[in-house]
Amino acid sequence: MTTLFRRLIDEQELRDPRAFLPRFREQARLLAERDGDVRLATLEPAVSTFEAWYYGQRLPNRDARRVLVAWFGHSMERLWAPVGEAAVASRGGALDLEGADLHEMRRGAAMAARRARDFALGAEQGQLGDETLGNLQDEVRRITEQYPRVPLPTLFDDLAAAQGDALRLIEGGRARPSQMRQLHVMATLLSWHMAKACHDLGDESSAMMHAAPPASVPSRPSTPPSVRLSTG
Repeated sequence: MTTLFRRLIDEQELRDPRAFLPRFREQARLLAERDGDVRLATLEPAVSTFEAWYYGQRLPNRDARRVLVAWFGHSMERLWAPVGEAAVASRGGALDLEGADLHEMRRGAAMAARRARDFALGAEQGQLGDETLGNLQDEVRRITEQYPRVPLPTLFDDLAAAQGDALRLIEGGRARPSQMRQLHVMATLLSWHMAKACHDLGDESSAMMHAAPPASVPSRPSTPPSVRLSTG
């Protein structure tokens, strides 16, 4: 597994412990001065410890984590995430999204799944079927649960697709009144997460557009609406 930490080490040509360790000592000293923590001033990992970090075989201890996070400007979760799944946040706050073969393969699989879903949506004539609504509800729950825990690139396409599905079903005129209420709840929730995603990407204009509530839906609060989805 190639972690973001390993990628950054390679990019800065610090693979040799003789290059990495002096830089680590310097960063530890700077952090000690900044935080007033004298213990950090002499912190230095063993060569074998650095090798274990590099190959993703071991996590740093608490003090070493503080140094690495301050040095590279990323959380430990991002530093130890596979680079194909990492959302790399710049120090300015916008996201620089990295791609890898695994990520591209997953995108291809997701595209195939969306084609199958689009076929199912189009196959229902007349009234909206409970199965289609239930599938969308399951997808909204999954996105809502995973959004705070997974890198944005692995979820963004699914979020955009689910939002598009909810709005398309609202506009289609096939939903019963009880289904329409559920669709509006889902559209509101998905638009809230899309606004946050656009903000994280540094696209404030799009974030404001997504933050405007859909017609007939009450204004969105500053925190995500609770998920209460039921088929009826």
